Amino acid sequence: MIKGVNRQIIEVTDTQNEYFERALLIVRPKFSDTSYGRLYDEARRYVKNAGGYTSLKLNKKQRRKEMIIHGTTCGMFGVIIGALMMLFFR
Repeated sequence: MIKGVNRQIIEVTDTQNEYFERALLIVRPKFSDTSYGRLYDEARRYVKNAGGYTSLKLNKKQRRKEMIIHGTTCGMFGVIIGALMMLFFR
């Protein structure tokens, strides 16, 4: 049950982003008496500067490839460190 909700929401439909169709922004209470035009301009500017969401999940093939690359790199680093330790501690 929702009681006494009084929020002003700005909807930006032109996000200029391939991932998102629209954005809903909730106006802070202290700015609720600001003109609609000013709020909408600020909302559009904010959404435009936000850019794309870069943490989208990668598909299985891309994740597997990244895991192999990271594992190989760490393994090679470990082998090099081990070889250097054996060389210096003989």
